[in-house]
Amino acid sequence: METVFLSIGALGMIIGAVSFAYLGTQAPQGTRHFYAITFLIALIAGISYFVMATGGGLTLVGDRAFYYARYVDWIFTTPLLLIDLALLALARPGRNLGLIGALVGLDLVMILTGLWAGATAGGGRYVLWFISTAAMVALLYLVVTQLFAAARTQSPAVQQIFRTLAVLTVVLWSLYPIVWLLGTEGFGAVGLTIEIALFLVLDLAAKIGFGFLLLTNRQALSEISGGSVAQPRVS
Repeated sequence: METVFLSIGALGMIIGAVSFAYLGTQAPQGTRHFYAITFLIALIAGISYFVMATGGGLTLVGDRAFYYARYVDWIFTTPLLLIDLALLALARPGRNLGLIGALVGLDLVMILTGLWAGATAGGGRYVLWFISTAAMVALLYLVVTQLFAAARTQSPAVQQIFRTLAVLTVVLWSLYPIVWLLGTEGFGAVGLTIEIALFLVLDLAAKIGFGFLLLTNRQALSEISGGSVAQPRVS
């Protein structure tokens, strides 16, 4: 069943990538970077799932199978997801490179310590899991505070899609460390098949669901390309 779920993941991600590429051919002027970034997210994830479905991207850690290809996927795709969110929220991304750099830096700490935790057989992996989770909490705090505040300067349509995508990201990303703990890399409360299925659902929602919500909202994307901002209220 592991291969079936991994194959479903590969197919779902590739279908998403093809769909995003098609949507990109009809992209409003000045928004193609959103389509390119989101296409890359789905493509990288599709390749990762294909590698795992065909028996690659895994090794033995002690007596358990460890899919390190999953983390290679996340090293590339999670920063790209954050960049999509930042470009939505920030009216002038070039003036906020420090914030974007902090988001990406915390994200890489989160993924790399998670990779190290998964590749560790002893109890030290729980310390690494805690460090990874702490980095995730700090990252999501920046999203909820800094990016939400920045998004208030955008038009109502942009604010709405940003809020939807940001909340989706915060909720889904918060579930990953829980699945890790429940799965074979953590306490082993669920087996490998269930672990793969749970990560598959989260990945499809966090990448493909995120992508469709973003790229089909042509009004918000058009307003971003046109530089539309929220207007102050007149009392």
